[in-house]
Amino acid sequence: MREMMRKMFLSISTLALLGVVMSIGPVHAAEAQNTLFGELGARTFAAAIAFAVAVASSGFGIARAGSAGLAASAERPELRTTAIIISAFAEALGIYGIVIAFFILAAA
Repeated sequence: MREMMRKMFLSISTLALLGVVMSIGPVHAAEAQNTLFGELGARTFAAAIAFAVAVASSGFGIARAGSAGLAASAERPELRTTAIIISAFAEALGIYGIVIAFFILAAA
């Protein structure tokens, strides 16, 4: 469990660092405002954070629901479908995170 949490923390940290590096990229002087990142960089950073949090939460939910569903279906096989549906809700969270990240990047 501790190893999984460490890997999850490293993944989130890597994605956040990637978002920061991408957001500090070159910004034209005409577009630069009195902000740290500029408009494009701030949108990229926001999309990276939205994606990272959604995917990390989705992975955590799938791990918990999947292991509990597998244990429950070992005892009562009729619960297998319910366990798959609950895991699908966690997977949908990751998909929603990707969609929100695309919406943030596509905003004018």
